[in-house]
Amino acid sequence: MTPKLLRLAYAFEFLVALVAIFTAWSEIGGQAALDVMNWAWKLGLSFGLAGSIVAYTAAFTAEESLWTLRAIRWLSAIVVIAALMGAITYYYVLQEDTGGTDENGNVSASRLSSSASFRTNS
Repeated sequence: MTPKLLRLAYAFEFLVALVAIFTAWSEIGGQAALDVMNWAWKLGLSFGLAGSIVAYTAAFTAEESLWTLRAIRWLSAIVVIAALMGAITYYYVLQEDTGGTDENGNVSASRLSSSASFRTNS
């Protein structure tokens, strides 16, 4: 394959990876957590993971051997970024329901209990 076609294939793989990452992240982590999450986390981690996937593919196809040091480094980068995505999503899932109001405008129970404990300690 010529280098121009290979670059085009990698660019196409990057775009497909971005779509797959955003779709899987919203399905696995929940759209509500992603709605609360800062946009910089979503953008940075998604681009980092998609770039690592493309770099892993490039390292994987550049050599005869399947397991090279370069391929292992990119695979470990993919695992680290995916774990970081999971940890940040978990944090935002825990933050998702704190302090909301219900239909009648009442403060949620978790908010009340923290306010009540604050008043008793003062």
